[in-house]
Amino acid sequence: MRYRYSVFAWIVTALMPFIFGCENPTSNEESSAAVSKAIEQPPVVKVAKVRRGDISVPIRATGTIFPDHESKIGPKISGVIEIVHVDEGDQVKEGQIVAQIDQKELLIAVRQGRAAVRVAEAQLKEAELKELNLRRERERLSNLLKKNVISQQRYDDMDTAHAMAVARIELIRAQILSAKENLAMAKQKLRDTRIVSPFSGLIVKRFINEGEFVSTMPPTPLFLIMNIDKVEMEVGLSEVHLANVAVGNPVEITVDTYPGVTFKGKISTINPMVDPGSRAFKVKVEIPNKDHRLKPGMFARAKIHPEIHKDALIIPFKSVVNRGGGTYVFLLNGDVASLQAVQVGITDEEEIEVIDGLQEGEEVMVEGHYGMADQIKVRVVRD
Repeated sequence: MRYRYSVFAWIVTALMPFIFGCENPTSNEESSAAVSKAIEQPPVVKVAKVRRGDISVPIRATGTIFPDHESKIGPKISGVIEIVHVDEGDQVKEGQIVAQIDQKELLIAVRQGRAAVRVAEAQLKEAELKELNLRRERERLSNLLKKNVISQQRYDDMDTAHAMAVARIELIRAQILSAKENLAMAKQKLRDTRIVSPFSGLIVKRFINEGEFVSTMPPTPLFLIMNIDKVEMEVGLSEVHLANVAVGNPVEITVDTYPGVTFKGKISTINPMVDPGSRAFKVKVEIPNKDHRLKPGMFARAKIHPEIHKDALIIPFKSVVNRGGGTYVFLLNGDVASLQAVQVGITDEEEIEVIDGLQEGEEVMVEGHYGMADQIKVRVVRD
């Protein structure tokens, strides 16, 4: 009995593939149809229009951002800082008072100077009055001398006294001039106690506190101020580029702080001296920075455009394919991809200039065309 059950089980196991295969006769057919359908579907591609625009071959370089103006503000006179009006991070205007030195001694000096001028002017009036009297007396004695009423000696003594009075007037006038100069100097020192910003900018460093003594010899730095409404970028270029760049060339600048943001600038200065060690020369790029997003010390990347082809036919660089040593694009004709030979010019690695083979407004394939055969139907997906 056990033997008959074993034989039966063996037979059922052997026939199972045939039994289940007969129950699903359409499965293989459906799979084959799906494969055939997938093969027959046209490839999906993306296209871009041939357009006109400006294109250039960029020179890439890296460098550092610097402020347009930078200055360490120091005192013009020595003294004790009485008031500090600004702190780090404050925006200041040209001529704005940023700190003040104690004025007590200088106020006294100004008052003394004014008093000295008034004393000298009073002495001058006295001397002028004395000279006038002596001059009249000399004239009177001159008339008497002509009449032999007085001796020559008496007239000579009066003439000498008058000459001395005139000399004293000149001396006092010189003293008045000196007193006025001293007063002007005292007033200037008094004005210099108010330390002002030499230009509009940003206080980036404060070196002093109220109550500290500052000196002009050696000079004590008070503040570091920068104007970053406009910034500069210094880059070093290989000497092979020296003949290709010029002042005014447009430059695109990017920094890691603002991904995807491009700042516009232009070359402002070219140092023609080539460093014998690095074989490079320095170029300065001027960048408008009204919003102060670019900060001094930032690492930046520059793309310099030395030669610009204006109003050129342009297509995306990735649309170009090489076939048999030639340069081609796939041109969209209705729903058919046609292999089109083109002559290309300069490229900025994102777009490429087309010299011949295409017309403005035509559409070329930029995705899905690699390895594609000529004259094949395609399905276009537009963004």
